[in-house]
Amino acid sequence: MYTFSFHRMKTIVSYSIATGFGSGYSRYMPGTIGTIWAWIMFLILDYLFIDIVLFIIILTSFLVGLVTSGFVENHLKKKDASEIVIDEIVAFWLILFFLPRWDESLSTEQAIDYSYLIIQIQAFVIFRIFDIFKPWPTNIIDKKVRGGLGIMLDDIIAAFQTLFVLSIFFRFGLNPGLLAYENFL
Repeated sequence: MYTFSFHRMKTIVSYSIATGFGSGYSRYMPGTIGTIWAWIMFLILDYLFIDIVLFIIILTSFLVGLVTSGFVENHLKKKDASEIVIDEIVAFWLILFFLPRWDESLSTEQAIDYSYLIIQIQAFVIFRIFDIFKPWPTNIIDKKVRGGLGIMLDDIIAAFQTLFVLSIFFRFGLNPGLLAYENFL
């Protein structure tokens, strides 16, 4: 006979969330797989919710990620374990939230244009570079801040670094043919 165990339930839920519902268990490039999973989920969430609700979901996911990633890190006894991808998920959701997105109110010309996809692909590549190589100040946060906060914060900083680089691309015309950049700022 099975008896309910709060600790067991907490472990299952924490692992499910922290590993991006299993995407972090990928044998190859779990952070990249987790980011792709985040991208797909964001497209669904963006379709379902208005911006304020979407932002609340991202903020709530960050707070839940603090707790679950810290719990799983302690349970695995590995610092910033590769299986933990909630940090990549929340950070990439934040990036996508601030990028231009397809909107039903746009003209047909803009709606059919693939600029949004190109911008998101650029964001994906730039974010993964920042997340993998951890340039300053991300590397300092990664080394100095422990637990769930350290796991989550270095990816949030990488997200803002990504948005900064993309804004430079826009300002200096490195993507002149992209219609979506006309609405970026």
